Amino acid sequence: MIADVIPVMSNGHKPVILTVDDDPNNLSVVRDCLVGCNYTILVAEDGESAVQRADYARPDLILLDIMMPGIDGYETCRRLKTLESTREIPVIFMTALAETGHKVKGLEVGGVDYITKPFQREELLARISVHLHTRELTRRLRDANELLETRVEERTAELAQTIDALHDEIMERKRAEEERVRLARAIEQAAEAIFMSDAQWVITYVNPAFERMTGYSRDEIIGKHTRILKSHTHETGYYHQIRETLGSDNVWSGRLTTRKKDSSFFEADTTVSAVKDSKGAIINYVSILRDVTHELKLERELRQSQKMEAIGTLAGGIAHDFNNILTAVIGYTELAQHKLAKDDAAARDLERVQEASSRAKDLVNRILTFSRQSEYERKPVQVAAVIDEVLSLLRSTIPSTVEIHRHINTATNGDTVLADPTQLHQVLMNLGTNAAHAMRSHGGILSVSLSDYDADAAFVSLYPDLAPGPFVRLTVNDTGHGMEASVRERIFDPYFTTKKVGEGTGMGLSVVQGIIKNHGGAISVFSEPGQGTTFNVFLPKIVDEITRDVNSKEASFRGTERILFVDDEKVLVDLGQYLLQELGYRVTTETSSLEALKCFHANPDAFDLVITDMTMPGLTGRELARQLLSIRPDIPIIMCSGFTEFINSTEAREAGIRDFFMKPYVASTMAKTIRKVL
Repeated sequence: MIADVIPVMSNGHKPVILTVDDDPNNLSVVRDCLVGCNYTILVAEDGESAVQRADYARPDLILLDIMMPGIDGYETCRRLKTLESTREIPVIFMTALAETGHKVKGLEVGGVDYITKPFQREELLARISVHLHTRELTRRLRDANELLETRVEERTAELAQTIDALHDEIMERKRAEEERVRLARAIEQAAEAIFMSDAQWVITYVNPAFERMTGYSRDEIIGKHTRILKSHTHETGYYHQIRETLGSDNVWSGRLTTRKKDSSFFEADTTVSAVKDSKGAIINYVSILRDVTHELKLERELRQSQKMEAIGTLAGGIAHDFNNILTAVIGYTELAQHKLAKDDAAARDLERVQEASSRAKDLVNRILTFSRQSEYERKPVQVAAVIDEVLSLLRSTIPSTVEIHRHINTATNGDTVLADPTQLHQVLMNLGTNAAHAMRSHGGILSVSLSDYDADAAFVSLYPDLAPGPFVRLTVNDTGHGMEASVRERIFDPYFTTKKVGEGTGMGLSVVQGIIKNHGGAISVFSEPGQGTTFNVFLPKIVDEITRDVNSKEASFRGTERILFVDDEKVLVDLGQYLLQELGYRVTTETSSLEALKCFHANPDAFDLVITDMTMPGLTGRELARQLLSIRPDIPIIMCSGFTEFINSTEAREAGIRDFFMKPYVASTMAKTIRKVL
């Protein structure tokens, strides 16, 4: 039973727990959980009263809610840690906020743990018991040493006065020894790593948790200097600061990167206490380590996510402006080409302009893919067919010293996914060329395999954006040189590359990750130096048959209908008007969405179709479409944009918009879309 391991405090009183929550129901729940556990329970309903009550009552542990009026739990914890009377009291946060960022913040302000509401009684009692034990063990160890020193001195003085007193001293020493044995047993069972060293930092004792955490056995570590645990990631001055603190304040707390027996590192929140004799000389050091490597990993992942989100937003904004420019360049170049004979020298120059514009358009698409803001037409694709096509291409481009092995095992439900085939081709081509590059010096084996994969709850917990169900797993493995951990952690960062100048752009894997996530999938990598590299790509499988209404019949793309064309860029309005008039349409143009709304409101039946840009000042294309449809619900609307962060084709159709296409566009794209809508 959890209640059986509740510690009796060194002063003999029951442990006092202060519960802080502005909701009486939550206070009642905690009180019910602690009933019968031999705890003294205090309550406070806000942060101010919690600080005052803690300063007065000196509880042994505080359960602190985060979301409260006045000062929240974070600020309450900060204040508690500034008071000498309360700074050593362990604080466990109670929160309904499950996001990693909130938990990390709680640890940063001084909390020792957190528990997520709603919680089970056993979980609450277990966490309380662990932290009460940890605090009590440290306190008892310090008190026991001080008590022993005091009693030895007292008994020595008494022995000098009378020999009849040699018996009482022996008995007292025996009782002290028994107390030390009890404390030693408690330390042996502690979850934190605990070790002791003498005044010269030579290790004299370690508990089992230390052995598990570092990999050293007692026989291997006792008698060794503590420098064996140094990671050499801290500057020399950092260790000098620890010694100075211990010499003046007796206790140092902070974070240390510690070396294990296998030379790997772990991050530990560490408390070091100096034990002094009656004359003030240090005779021992006691160190307690708590492994926080996992918490730091979560913090790094949060920061990485925020960084990539910021980069994606910036990339998308640049792409929007560039697409507007490209639309004008491609459109007017196309018009100029129609006015020249094919053998004209200027026509050949314009072909070069179109080629350069096409490369620029492809670059923008890659940027949008990286930022996961691109919109492509997807269709059912058999992954095995893409693999065969890419491997055939790779075989003719990579050295003959690299063998290619193909393994396909998706017989259960097939290998069909909903994807853009060009992008899927790009993913496999990039992974294949990277693998071949890793084996270019000594050759090796490039293995590409495809298999079924059923994503269960454990799998999707690693990838929160995925849902359980059937997936196809595309695996690309090489026997090359592999990667260090520092490289492996950055391979998906944009513009990070290990290749020489001119061999790579650094955009390959970041674009691959963007494509996979944009297709509702995930990508993982496993690699060690000298052990090769394996990439796994997971894509949701199409199980049900998908039918599409395909109209292969060529149709005329000309028309005579009346079109309202709206774009805040004057050069694009002029281009659109010219292209539409060349196709036979009657066109009214506006460079202001507000003016376009006035024009339409004055005569709603004067138009058969509206084409509007998405991003415009004053009134966005989405809001303009909403107001146009409120005036005339049957008016067909086509929306175009160089940036799809705000809307995609699905959202456009749900908003009543008939179709959607991206800038830059050519005349044929516009003509086909108009005829499809009309």
